[in-house]
Amino acid sequence: MIHILGNVEKWKCEYKKCGAKCCAEGIHLTLGDIKRIKDLGYSPDKFLDFNELNNELRIKGKDGKCYFLGSKLECTIRENEPLECRLLPFKIVEVSYSDEPIMRLKPVVDCPGEGQGKKIDRKKIESDASSFLRENQKLIRDLKAKGKKQVLKEI
Repeated sequence: MIHILGNVEKWKCEYKKCGAKCCAEGIHLTLGDIKRIKDLGYSPDKFLDFNELNNELRIKGKDGKCYFLGSKLECTIRENEPLECRLLPFKIVEVSYSDEPIMRLKPVVDCPGEGQGKKIDRKKIESDASSFLRENQKLIRDLKAKGKKQVLKEI
């Protein structure tokens, strides 16, 4: 179940106005995200970081920003960006897995693109959020069943 906590009618990413604030290091990755990025020719050991504390796969940082942030603040993998990035202008504030997986999203605070651009496609946001939940749940299961070393080896 996806809960969107707050309403944004229109949005356009104005990354140059905010200095690509959302493109920070540590963006959460699913196995599907990693496959899409690998298919572009990137080696996981270059961009992938494993957060031991939370058992999460994340994008490495480069000067405090996302590894894939270009010199002009553009996303260098835009058409293959991680699911977490596709949720913008919403950010994940909570994910829980019980009988039914739940994700809570809220709008990014002080985003200069809010109210501009195209109308938000809530169905697309919900679809990407559901994919994130499904893929992340599979990763959690794989980590428990196979262990970190084997999961990373399979990537």
